[in-house]
Amino acid sequence: MKKLTLTAALTASLLLAACGGAAGGSGAPKGPLSEERSTAFKSFMPTFSGMGKVVKGDDAYHPEQFKAAAAKFAEEAAIPFQFFENDPQGNGDALPPIWEHPEDFQAEQDKFINAVKQLNEAAQTGNLDTIKAAYGEVGASCKSCHTTYRRPK
Repeated sequence: MKKLTLTAALTASLLLAACGGAAGGSGAPKGPLSEERSTAFKSFMPTFSGMGKVVKGDDAYHPEQFKAAAAKFAEEAAIPFQFFENDPQGNGDALPPIWEHPEDFQAEQDKFINAVKQLNEAAQTGNLDTIKAAYGEVGASCKSCHTTYRRPK
């Protein structure tokens, strides 16, 4: 399977809406690969959203818990991209430019995966200011990709 990428908003609530919204909410048909993509994105959103609550100050910062969450997210974040193939039964909210410009889409994936890696590295330092900046970069990467490659909700 060809591995390509996708990347959302600076807050966890926007990311949750973008990545974890209702399946087929736009009415676009979804085939099995599209369903797998959606499921994979939804599966990592609780981890990312939980970190977002800490970053925003809504939850207390517990360094060891945050380190574990960031490491888990780094593992989870790559999974959805194994399902980025053009699904003849329907691509849901994935827009045609993904398939028409795979090099550009791959660059977005690489940017996202790098931002996730940087977040995990920042988390391992325990420096909350560094974590906040890295978390924002992950959100910006998601938004960047969704702007071009995902049907608006």
